Amino acid sequence: MGTVSDAEKKPIVIFVLGGPGSGKGTQCASIVENFGHTHLSAGDLLRAEIKSGSENGTMIQNMIKEGKIVPSEVTIKLLQKAMHESENDKFLIDGFPRNEENRAAFEAVTKIEPAFVLFFDCPEEEMERRILSRNEGRVDDNIETIRKRFKVFQESSLPVVEYYDSKGKVRKIDAAKPVEEVFEAVKAIITPKEEKVKYHSYAILEELSFSDTYGPPVTESSLEHNKKVAV
Repeated sequence: MGTVSDAEKKPIVIFVLGGPGSGKGTQCASIVENFGHTHLSAGDLLRAEIKSGSENGTMIQNMIKEGKIVPSEVTIKLLQKAMHESENDKFLIDGFPRNEENRAAFEAVTKIEPAFVLFFDCPEEEMERRILSRNEGRVDDNIETIRKRFKVFQESSLPVVEYYDSKGKVRKIDAAKPVEEVFEAVKAIITPKEEKVKYHSYAILEELSFSDTYGPPVTESSLEHNKKVAV
């Protein structure tokens, strides 16, 4: 039987979804640092295309200003190019798919289904506060456009989350918590199963070693038992 070549191996893809300002980008940076994934932000790829000054970039810019979603084929093409140019096989795709048509097109074109979806759930009030305070000079960060983006996310992106949830592929995170707490929840999901088993086994061995040296750990029940024996 022949082996699967590197070219034929499908990459591991995690979709990272959440409303604007839910903290997806910050958490993706931590995942990259700790787990070695390549972070592909659909938004960053689109903004880079805008910056290039191409005709495609001008079209994208106009759509973003109007709070509209960029056509699937444009974003998928940018994502495929970035994945092809990477030497990695583990990807975080951030902010995509943004609607059901995006999702179906991505799976049809790339023949890839995500391993799972990281969904950063955050109240709109908190997301709005974060966006207005970050002051990155982005053209899509005025209050009216922000609220348009929230509406688009609710109407278009949540059905994608619901679709994958029906397949048992959604890992929901409370993104309103402090950054460090959010990442602890993320780590519990991303950590490979074999590492969790290894850590659990190590913890058991540590406990056994402690018991061999110092006797079993002291508990309320063991203290009560000792009192009865002493009497």
